[in-house]
Amino acid sequence: MNEKARRILDFTLFPLRALFAPEQRLWGLSSLREERMREVAHYVKGRCLDIGCGPENLFVKKFCGLDSVGMDFYPYPGVEIVHQDATNLPFASASFETVTLIAVGGHIPQSVRVDEFREIARILKPKGNLLMTEGEPITQTIGHIWRRLSFALVGKKDMDTERGMDKSEQYCMPHNELKKYLNTYPLKIIKKIKFMWGLNNLYIAQKSL
Repeated sequence: MNEKARRILDFTLFPLRALFAPEQRLWGLSSLREERMREVAHYVKGRCLDIGCGPENLFVKKFCGLDSVGMDFYPYPGVEIVHQDATNLPFASASFETVTLIAVGGHIPQSVRVDEFREIARILKPKGNLLMTEGEPITQTIGHIWRRLSFALVGKKDMDTERGMDKSEQYCMPHNELKKYLNTYPLKIIKKIKFMWGLNNLYIAQKSL
């Protein structure tokens, strides 16, 4: 299947993928995880840090340069850097031109969100971009619950169940809260893009000089 045909099928069969291909490809169709990565990849520039990279650090391996880095708070297989303190990232100031948060916003504990976004701004270079995806609250919550139940039916664990959900995590970060963080100096939202039938959003925030 060529790229154009796959994209058409991915779009047309989005509901099927949402139900049965959240993390892994199915019948040649892209997983939701893969589609999010592809959408974000269009806007990556320079050295990138993918926070919450997940198993095998796929985004960095497939879409970023050799000096880019994947980091997670849980020791999934293939993760380069496991670091649990989001308020004290192990990188020098102005180390990255891009930082990505792909479907992980709600999983940042509520008690540290202000400090984590401040820390992300610290490690971004001036004019660097923070790329963040977040779905719609209702569909995100339903999707996470369905994913947990459907995986359990076949004796597997989805990514969230594997690492466990902290009581202060959410399936989806509220959009008003998200926009507040992304519009707090020195960050400012410069673009918002809808995808996945308009049920997911890519926010691009830029660090000022």
